[in-house]
Amino acid sequence: MKTANRHVRGALLITAAMFLFSSIGPFVRTVALPVAVIICITSCLSALFLLVWFVIRGDVSSLDIRGHRRWLLLSAVCIFGNVFCYYHAYRMTTMANAVITHYTAPVFAALLAPFMLGEKWERVTGIALLISMAGMVLLAGDVSLGRAHMAGTALGMLSGLFYGISIVVGKRLVSRYRPPVIMLYQCAVIAGLALPLAMTGPWAMTAGTVLVLCSYAVMVGLLAAGLYLKGLRHVEAQHAGILAYSELLFVVLLGVLLGETPGARVVAGGVLIALSGWVILRAESRSS
Repeated sequence: MKTANRHVRGALLITAAMFLFSSIGPFVRTVALPVAVIICITSCLSALFLLVWFVIRGDVSSLDIRGHRRWLLLSAVCIFGNVFCYYHAYRMTTMANAVITHYTAPVFAALLAPFMLGEKWERVTGIALLISMAGMVLLAGDVSLGRAHMAGTALGMLSGLFYGISIVVGKRLVSRYRPPVIMLYQCAVIAGLALPLAMTGPWAMTAGTVLVLCSYAVMVGLLAAGLYLKGLRHVEAQHAGILAYSELLFVVLLGVLLGETPGARVVAGGVLIALSGWVILRAESRSS
């Protein structure tokens, strides 16, 4: 029972992380800055906060990652690719196209986990995937086809692939390093990747913008990412991807709090996503 509780706790930590990640949209809309600038500054702040934390604790020696640098680099590249492609997909196609293609990530994670991690494919994974994807389609609305949406849809699919790979690689890393160590290197690499893109155009910041970016870095870059990696340690990669669908549910609930009234289709989609999460929680509770 103690082991089962550990698996359930991991699933709940990932769900809590998805709740925090659901606030990304309002943050991005509040900050009138290019995507690359937001990614660069918040990642740099997160890395700086973590480095100071390690120095204060006198634990800098734990940052030795010899032997796994390639995996950490791959995870950071995939996270950057995921976020960058997803944000731009929003600008180049409809919300439905961007969301549906982005959330192919759990499918990629479920397909890659048996090969990269040796996880056994579970029937419950397939059932939960079908339920959650049906809910996602209902939540996202109608898909738009045609040449005008081709580039945005392709970027959304690419973001889903990057996301799926990052889930599997993250699962491999958390078995070897503590989440803060992983996060520091990920944030540092992501900031470096975003810097050249952030320097290509003019932009300016106010004191209020700096405060918002600092809040974003702490809540999303540190707290949400930390909860996610801590939960991922105890949850199978193929299950973690499905739990990520709860972010969509939280986005809808946030809209309700902001005065939006969801229609029957949205409610039905939310119920299906919640149901898929319950299926995974039951599966994790039986893990040994």
